[in-house]
Amino acid sequence: MEKPNLEKIFDFLHIVENLKSVLRYNFTSSGRKESSAEHSWRLSLMVFLLAKELRLDADFEKCVKMALVHDLAESITGDIDAVLVAEGKASKEEKQKLESEAMEKIKASLPREMGREIYDLWKEYEDHSSKEAKFVKALDKLETLTQLVEAGHKTYDKPQFIANYADKAVADFPELKAALAIIKRDLKDEFARGDIPWKEEYN
Repeated sequence: MEKPNLEKIFDFLHIVENLKSVLRYNFTSSGRKESSAEHSWRLSLMVFLLAKELRLDADFEKCVKMALVHDLAESITGDIDAVLVAEGKASKEEKQKLESEAMEKIKASLPREMGREIYDLWKEYEDHSSKEAKFVKALDKLETLTQLVEAGHKTYDKPQFIANYADKAVADFPELKAALAIIKRDLKDEFARGDIPWKEEYN
């Protein structure tokens, strides 16, 4: 007998609970590692605040949903962070394959329509195939950069990677250039506190 929808929803919630324990590259301001769930929560909050402030001509509800689900695959795969990929210690193709397989499992755990919606939102985000996806992707980078400012210069083992981390994503969604400028101003101050040179190319 097929499980009723409520049973399936709670099966899904048990799977993604693991996101609370998946640790990211970043530290919090208190000095402990940040979880993927914490990152997703503040990204969703940023979507809510900045979409309203910028008066975006976009599907606001879709943006919030996309922020909530964008890292759900990590509840199964763990965090394969961008630093590892940039350094060649992890393959971008393998990361994509593992995350796609994880999202197929997550989709299958839910009632059909809910599973399809979550999978489609995740895929749209991964493919940057809409204005909403580009907005959330750029904010994803800005949230990470904000966390780096808050964690402080003592956590910066890859200064150049950090300084330009959000540039490409914001170039794809230029309405966020002013937000990036605020974060980079604060990041530049943090570099100075750590006696880390701020190069012209970081601006």
